[in-house]
Amino acid sequence: MTRKIVHSLTAVSVSAAIAMGGAGVASAADAMGSISGLLGGGSALGSSKPDLEVPKGQRDLLGEVGGPAWNVNVYKQTFGATKVTPGAEVKVRVEIQGKSNNQTRVDEIVNVMPKGFTLTKVERIKSGLLGDSPAVLKQNEYAVVPAGDNTEVRVSWKDGLIIPQAPFVSPSKPVIVDFTYRAPSAEGTYKHGAGARVGSAITPYKVFNNATPIEVSKAAAPSGSSSGSSSSSPSAMGSLGK
Repeated sequence: MTRKIVHSLTAVSVSAAIAMGGAGVASAADAMGSISGLLGGGSALGSSKPDLEVPKGQRDLLGEVGGPAWNVNVYKQTFGATKVTPGAEVKVRVEIQGKSNNQTRVDEIVNVMPKGFTLTKVERIKSGLLGDSPAVLKQNEYAVVPAGDNTEVRVSWKDGLIIPQAPFVSPSKPVIVDFTYRAPSAEGTYKHGAGARVGSAITPYKVFNNATPIEVSKAAAPSGSSSGSSSSSPSAMGSLGK
């Protein structure tokens, strides 16, 4: 049904472009871009390929959440160097991957942000009628909660046009959320971590604070941790928003 609607919209736009000449072509292209955006298909109509950066820093296995039947592994990874200058941009990825062969529901993803760091952006892949596309989340799509010396950034969502539901993960299908923040001016070594809330009767919620620490130092390279990345990774393409 969706495909028929899109084809109909395409035909209407093309017909209008032919009737109106060059100006009509530009107008039709703008209209189709708007339709694509509304349906979640990326920058071009029918394009469903997400474009996520790929972190190159160390990928840490922080721990396991859940019981024997439904469980996940929690990973955290810094995009570049873990030693940054004061005020540098730091980008990290939290990945929740199914451990058992059962599909495990992920009700909440938690990023433990180091004390003194300032959150600037949260990103994930969102599902749409035309496929998946990366999106910067609005402030009402996540919660920032003080937790002792750290700050927890909690992200949860439900996708689906008919029956919205939280994402499910397996060993081959993780969910990923990227977080960007600004390092403080105070030099030092800062602990951080991640966690999750899952659909399990046993240990459904757990947070870890054992990721590779981030060192803030004036002697660090000035580029920040977000520079060590590339784009369009196969591992990122099918991993979010489902």
